[in-house]
Amino acid sequence: MRVRFAEASLAVLGVLALLNAGCRKHAGEVASKGGTAESSPVTRVATATPERATVRRTTEEPGQIEAAETTPIYAKLGGYVESVAADIGDKVKKGQVLAVLRVPETEADLKQKRAMIEQAESEKRQDEASVDVAQAGVASAEAKVAEIQAGIRRADADFARWRAEFARIEQLFRERAQTGSLLDETENKLKAAEATREEVRAQVKSAEAALAEAKAHLVKARSDVQTATSHIDVARFEAEHAEAMAGYMKIRAPFDGVITRRAVDTGHLTTPGASGELLFIIVRSDIVTITVGVPENDAPYVNPGDRALVRLQAMEGKTFQGEVTRTAWALDATTRTLQTEIDLPNADDVLRPGLYAYVTIVSEEHKDALTVPATAIVAEGGRNFCVIVEGGHATRREVKLGLSDGKRTEIVSGIREGELVVEANAGSLADGQSVGRIEPPGQATRPKS
Repeated sequence: MRVRFAEASLAVLGVLALLNAGCRKHAGEVASKGGTAESSPVTRVATATPERATVRRTTEEPGQIEAAETTPIYAKLGGYVESVAADIGDKVKKGQVLAVLRVPETEADLKQKRAMIEQAESEKRQDEASVDVAQAGVASAEAKVAEIQAGIRRADADFARWRAEFARIEQLFRERAQTGSLLDETENKLKAAEATREEVRAQVKSAEAALAEAKAHLVKARSDVQTATSHIDVARFEAEHAEAMAGYMKIRAPFDGVITRRAVDTGHLTTPGASGELLFIIVRSDIVTITVGVPENDAPYVNPGDRALVRLQAMEGKTFQGEVTRTAWALDATTRTLQTEIDLPNADDVLRPGLYAYVTIVSEEHKDALTVPATAIVAEGGRNFCVIVEGGHATRREVKLGLSDGKRTEIVSGIREGELVVEANAGSLADGQSVGRIEPPGQATRPKS
């Protein structure tokens, strides 16, 4: 019984094999003769035509609003707080007094330095008077020298006259025309004239020494004036330093902004420097900065000037237009992100530091670009293809791609407007495969009633 069943099964399988072979032969004959549409299976595909659209390369990242400038304010001097003129939430202007300190030793030092200026100026006036006296002494000494030099000339002339007279009398005496007493008298006068000449010449040396001394006094007096001028400059510099230190007794706002923290009251003793107690924190309010971290894949394309859209979750998704103001250029080695900052004007104080924000950065934009759905792109072997439907068959077409926003991709070359492009699963189609379009629901053919 089992043998008969096995023989029957083998017979059935043989018949099926003969039938299958006959069908294949028939299909081959039909294909060789051109075949009909019913002879090969048709794959239904969804198609789309390339469209002109704007394509953008964007990156959307979370961030938060920060103040463009945040400055903690400390005291430069150690002293007691005399008054406080600002509180949290107050809008202040640059240079406005926030608090006043009382530092008696600084005030006393300033008074001393100002008095030293007056003292130095008085000393200079005295030295200038000494210069006038020294100049008068020089003039007097020069006049004395000139007077003595004139006396020398007179003495020389008198000596020359008596020398000539003595020679004449001596000649007459030899000729016995004059007496010896007249000769002696004339000789005495000659000697007296010579002594007078020597005396006057000695006076010249003394007068010249007095002149040199007067000039030295003048030089010293002028040097004293210069020294006094330097003393005045030093005193003024010290006074300016004291005034600068006294200026720190008034704590002023470094820029226009808002006080966000106050940590000082009247009577507090301040400690100088940043190691001391914090007095205030002031933030700049007219400009805010949104800081985001751009991932590594998008970082090379983000640059200052790129358009940025800032959306605030706390304000029901309200969007603000801006642009990338600056980037760190180098990526953070830990997070592999590029620190990017967008400055936004905040004239109406709507944007507050600490608010959460979503930032969309448009790093590149191509308008009126020829695009296809991103799902229509097939990537194989380092090349990109689209599948075109032509005459009921699938045709692979290599294309050059441009930008892609994730939904649509720019086609730089390879296809034209009006061509039918397989929209999805194009990679499963073979080149030349029979395909048919899936009509959109609104255009489907209604069945006949």
